[in-house]
Amino acid sequence: MKKILFLLLILFLSLQVSFAFSLSDFQGDGHGHLKKDRYDFNSTDLIKEYGNASHYSVQILHDGKAVGSGEMVTFFINGVYYTRFTDSNGVATLDINLEPGKYIVSLECNAFKGYNNILVM
Repeated sequence: MKKILFLLLILFLSLQVSFAFSLSDFQGDGHGHLKKDRYDFNSTDLIKEYGNASHYSVQILHDGKAVGSGEMVTFFINGVYYTRFTDSNGVATLDINLEPGKYIVSLECNAFKGYNNILVM
């Protein structure tokens, strides 16, 4: 009996966690329907020469449209976090002042993540 109660408790808790997670990812559309909240990133890998003034840019899209200004974007590159905000076109920019080498830049906006490569020659 204790085993059955324990298994039922585990099942109940796992359903609670799953339900809470799924609801946090969805929004209502005003008609009683739920729709998934979606962010995409419009960015490409960057190849630059050491010492030039190149920067890495990413456009943040929410449901296929640019988010506009003021969205916080967190970049992580070479062990350092940087926070930038989008402009009126939904673009966040990070200046790249790194030694020659290969790097991976990760970015996050509203819990959605993306990655690109940066090559400094």
